[in-house]
Amino acid sequence: ETRMKRQFVNLVTRNWTEGFYSVRRIDPYRNFFYGSAEAAAVEVAKKKESFPATQMQELPTPSINFESFPAMQIQELPTPSINIAAIDVPGSTLDMFGLFTPRATSEGRMVYVNTMGDAGLYDADNRIHTCLGRLNKPKGHRPMCLSVAHPDADEEDRMYVLDSNPRKGAQQCFEVLQRTPRKWRNNLLPQWHWRLLSPPPFVHQPGYQPSFITSFTTMVDGDGVSTIYISGDGGIGTYSFETPRDQYSEPRGWSHVGEWMLPFRGRAQYVPEFNLWFGFSALNPNHLCATDLSAMYNGQQPTAPKVWEDLNLPEGEAWLPKQLELLPLGGGKFLIAKTFAAGLLGGYFSLLTGIEMIPSDGGDRQALQMVKHKCARLVFMDEVLEWVL
Repeated sequence: ETRMKRQFVNLVTRNWTEGFYSVRRIDPYRNFFYGSAEAAAVEVAKKKESFPATQMQELPTPSINFESFPAMQIQELPTPSINIAAIDVPGSTLDMFGLFTPRATSEGRMVYVNTMGDAGLYDADNRIHTCLGRLNKPKGHRPMCLSVAHPDADEEDRMYVLDSNPRKGAQQCFEVLQRTPRKWRNNLLPQWHWRLLSPPPFVHQPGYQPSFITSFTTMVDGDGVSTIYISGDGGIGTYSFETPRDQYSEPRGWSHVGEWMLPFRGRAQYVPEFNLWFGFSALNPNHLCATDLSAMYNGQQPTAPKVWEDLNLPEGEAWLPKQLELLPLGGGKFLIAKTFAAGLLGGYFSLLTGIEMIPSDGGDRQALQMVKHKCARLVFMDEVLEWVL
């Protein structure tokens, strides 16, 4: 698996007063990074504050006291490239927003699904919107969403969606978005379609109680075949699902890997520069971590991850983020986004931090040091940052 350097980051915000979602695209390197790791280390060393931050946009300040958050202006957020309404039904939301096959030529393709299961594909690079029909069954709020890219052919790219809280005996909790083969397309068969897949076996086990999928990731073998791994609470352990080798093959299905769980919270992402998987720690909440998961190929539990504290929060408040996002940018750089509730009167603010991982002096790619670059603050009154893609 290869990863090209990202050119843009897609910010998806929700306006809860107007009931729509906005997609904005920004240059991460200009906003969140200094020219080099050495320059970042010098700038951070100069700062005396416990929580340095740079404000990107002046918006009305909510009920929180921001004296602990020194800031200066960088720029205003760009105009949205598109606004998307969830559905004309009170209380409806967009439950899923995912980047589809993130590669150098398609870092602007985003799939979204609303509460009713209606799906769409927005191509921000070409300003094209495509209807993707309706899922066979809605997957609930923030389902597992994993895009599997096939480097040899766009026709074989797929997106897998799994209900994050599957019910006992669920038959329609897992499905895939895939292209309809060209020879089968006609006026009645669309270019894209949703296909039901077999549910994970634990939903049919005696005594199963509805449990949450706590972490998930993908691994790619030497033949380019992707395997999905998931872990769940309630004693589920870890399961794998091997995806098809091509658009005409059937998936091999689910296997139980072990009683242990992946050491991440949410999604873990493979970073080929270091041959490691990065995500947020399950044991050290809100902290970045990384480990080698390749032992899972042989059904073995991966080693404990190395953990870094990417954000030094001020004392005196219970700073529990509403949402965590990690976006690898390529070249050892990452963007971390954390959204916090802003006081008793409501509102949210988000902190976006650019970090860079560099090998230690010994040259070991897995013995890494974290260099913090810029930290920017986004403050919203009637919007909240929902996804960073």
